[in-house]
Amino acid sequence: MATLIIASLSDRSGKTAIAAALASQLGSSESPVAVGKATDADGDASASADASVFASLLPGSPAVSGAVGDIASNISSSAGESKIVIIEGSSDAQSNLQLANATDGLILLIARYGEGVSAAAKEYGSRLAGVIINALPKYRAKDADGTIAEDLEAAGVKLFGSIPDDRRMLAPKLGQVAEFLGGEFLSDDDQSDRLLDNFLIGGLVLDWGPFYFASRKNTGVIVRGDRPDVQLAAIQTDTTRALVLTKGIRPVEYVVYEAAQRGIPLVVVPGNTHDVAEQLEGLQPQVGFDHADKLARIVELVSEHIDVSALEDQLAQPATR
Repeated sequence: MATLIIASLSDRSGKTAIAAALASQLGSSESPVAVGKATDADGDASASADASVFASLLPGSPAVSGAVGDIASNISSSAGESKIVIIEGSSDAQSNLQLANATDGLILLIARYGEGVSAAAKEYGSRLAGVIINALPKYRAKDADGTIAEDLEAAGVKLFGSIPDDRRMLAPKLGQVAEFLGGEFLSDDDQSDRLLDNFLIGGLVLDWGPFYFASRKNTGVIVRGDRPDVQLAAIQTDTTRALVLTKGIRPVEYVVYEAAQRGIPLVVVPGNTHDVAEQLEGLQPQVGFDHADKLARIVELVSEHIDVSALEDQLAQPATR
């Protein structure tokens, strides 16, 4: 049984998402990948949340989460028919090495563009399988394929690939938006799980309305509650997923009717449009990897940009070498 530890240089680097994606790709119905989160002795709340995410999004995968010192025994007792175990580690190199030594596993290092990955990779020595660059900015692809890859190769480190920045992975749920803004659903509150990839402000629309609102996909439109003209333009656009109505003003009944016909939820929030848009910037640190659509998207991204076969080949070899 091969064990892979997903490590990082900093928090919120995408470990949970990439662990889930690899578990989806490397397993089968007969031999699902066992997955888990290594927690500290104090039972960190975020670590427990990550473990529950695996249970929710990968119900067919045996769960092996636990304290670092207990992971090896959890694998022995719970991994079942799994041939591969994936454990989400942390950004602490010593803890990750302890985990790798206890499970005789390899370490996959997740880094963001600009982090000193070459130097950090040396800390893991022969336990390091390689590196993935996550959330790569759009205009840095050549740099990742060129300079970064060359530096890692010179250090004897395998770069499995780079995953580009993607709006879907940063998208909050509509329910999160409503709660964060102190809002109230006027309709379709059963759609609170809907993801909003982008936000557009509907206050100063100089272009033809539907053209403007169609400029982004899966959009939450922030607009004053007393602007039915702008609201209707947004509702008529296929890419609109919700209206966030500001200043605490309920829309006219015709808007409510049209939104209901198109299945577009309406949320009324306090505050003016500009302030609400600024407030939403503070929501991002609370957005996590906790949605089936995000799992589907990260699986696509990993399939397109990561050399999973090379990683699988490494896992087929003895970890201690």
